[in-house]
Amino acid sequence: MISPSSKIDFRLEEVKPLRDRIVASIRDSIIAGKIKPGERLLEPDVAKMLGVSRTPLREAFLQLEAEDFVRVTPRRGAVVSDLSVKDAEEIYVVKSALEALAAKLASALMKDETLDKLVAINEQMEKKAKAKEPDYRSLLDLNSSFHRVIVETVQNDKLTQIVNHLRNQTLRYNFIYLSVLSHLEESIHEHAQIIEALRNRDGAAVEGLMKNHGENAQRSLCEYINNQTLAKESV
Repeated sequence: MISPSSKIDFRLEEVKPLRDRIVASIRDSIIAGKIKPGERLLEPDVAKMLGVSRTPLREAFLQLEAEDFVRVTPRRGAVVSDLSVKDAEEIYVVKSALEALAAKLASALMKDETLDKLVAINEQMEKKAKAKEPDYRSLLDLNSSFHRVIVETVQNDKLTQIVNHLRNQTLRYNFIYLSVLSHLEESIHEHAQIIEALRNRDGAAVEGLMKNHGENAQRSLCEYINNQTLAKESV
């Protein structure tokens, strides 16, 4: 159960709709590990903490439940979802396949200015990764932007919608992959390979690279979750 503390960084002045601000604030706190798996978010406490009514908060909880960040139960409020091997495997299998398809389709449509944008994003990631204290939340956003640019190049609304939804579900996993597991350099290197294959209009190559990119993350994360589970069981 959370206490009225600074666990949720809520910026009331942002222009986004209130529900979206609440969702973003709670999501970011969960991603960063400020609110732990299994922790309860009681409506009265969170509403008072954020200074909002319970109606937009309930709407926010339902959105977070759709993204698999929480589980909402009657009279119990929301409970932060656990990280699990089964969940990671199911999400990454589907996301990797769809992002690989998107990359293959994008290879025939990619314009030079879009390639330049991908290069710029990856260079920003590389620069931030070399900082003494990397801003992992900013790196996570850049990583999401990199993949979003590729998917949106295809101009297939259904594909974009599904992939974006899956990417939201993997944000916690990606944060762990980039920060706790320190796979920033590996991810940046794989991005560079993907950009080169897109520049060469090599659909088969970029499809394989993108699929491998997702599978590498899946393997590392599943091993990490298994180790964490075993450590808890041995206590």
